[in-house]
Amino acid sequence: RDFGRGSKEEYGLLFDRVVEEGYISWGRLCSFLVLELSEKVRNSRSSSVPHWKPPRTLTCPHRDPVQKVLHLQSSGHYLTVSKGGMVGLRDGEDASLLYTHRLQNRTVAPKDLWVTDMVLLHNVNKVAVSFTSKEVCFYDILSKQDFSCKHKLQGLRFTPWCLDYWMDPSNKAQAVLTIGDTGGQVSVLHFNSADISLFEILNLRTESDSAGIVLWDELVKGRHRSCYTMTHQGHAPAWVRRVRYLGSMEAVVSCSTRPQNSMVIGWREPESRSLRLTSFLTKSGVWDLDHHSGLNLIATAGVDHRVLLWNPCVTSQPVCVIMEHTSPVIAVRFLQIKQQLVSYSKDKVLCLWEVPNQLCVHRLTSAFPMTQEDTHTILFLHEERRLLMLSFNSLLVLLESKHPYATCVP
Repeated sequence: RDFGRGSKEEYGLLFDRVVEEGYISWGRLCSFLVLELSEKVRNSRSSSVPHWKPPRTLTCPHRDPVQKVLHLQSSGHYLTVSKGGMVGLRDGEDASLLYTHRLQNRTVAPKDLWVTDMVLLHNVNKVAVSFTSKEVCFYDILSKQDFSCKHKLQGLRFTPWCLDYWMDPSNKAQAVLTIGDTGGQVSVLHFNSADISLFEILNLRTESDSAGIVLWDELVKGRHRSCYTMTHQGHAPAWVRRVRYLGSMEAVVSCSTRPQNSMVIGWREPESRSLRLTSFLTKSGVWDLDHHSGLNLIATAGVDHRVLLWNPCVTSQPVCVIMEHTSPVIAVRFLQIKQQLVSYSKDKVLCLWEVPNQLCVHRLTSAFPMTQEDTHTILFLHEERRLLMLSFNSLLVLLESKHPYATCVP
């Protein structure tokens, strides 16, 4: 009885198609619904397919593999860093190279410098850079001196391999730096007055380059009132591949290539500084993950070629399994506004998915350079500009939509 809403023309079309000799034909009704659904799916796919400009290889100052690409919100520029510590600043419009600078770290000789990751601390105009020398250095990106080092976090037990930074959007003083390391440990560093000072200035020793030395043991023992720590070893002994702090849930999510603990979520206990762990099992482990805040879904990039979507509160099985890739998936990124997902695999296949209906609306295979099988690749997505940057060792490739501000697509 309740036919829903529709125009006269739509109801006329419906009855013209399904009425046979004065009666509604079940066969004709089913055929009509299937055809209409197929047409809607085709239209949905065509409206979501990106129209790329020709891929562009960017002038690159790096001789080593690119480890991270960041977008500087204050200036609109892009910042890249290589394994050897070479930083490149790029224009926000055409991604042209503006200038370069080599990071200084007197803890190690320049030839031994190895950057593992970098994150932007946008509320304090700094970047945090992790090194294989088992330290995290905090560089000022607004000082007159190029990237002067302000603080060094030293005394870490294992090599910090991946970083994440989150700031409370309603309170700039509250922020979280998360560190995943090669010993399977996830360390969460909460700042209480980040907008004033990350660490207690009076407690700092300084090096000859005026960088304040912060020892990890001092943080654990609570000697810096401006911050405190929480840790777990849910991935041990596997390396932690990626970490994300989920502020809305007061939880930290991480992944590794160990099947038994492919993904671990550490939930902060109420009125406590301890973490309650939940572990997620996959067939072969996970290279990467991302979180969609609106849908509250976590996507994982599987060594077993699959992309899985998880409800953070359900460990028994994923919400859905996405199978399109034929080699290990090494990167996943959500488009928060469009409810889409980008996945990239080792065989240089890029897929764009409609998350609500798990449809692959675009598959790109011919835009990337020929490289060796063990090439180090990172994927950077700037949703507002509808562009992607992919690194292939020291090479950077830019993919940009022809209609960057259209509603259709990355």
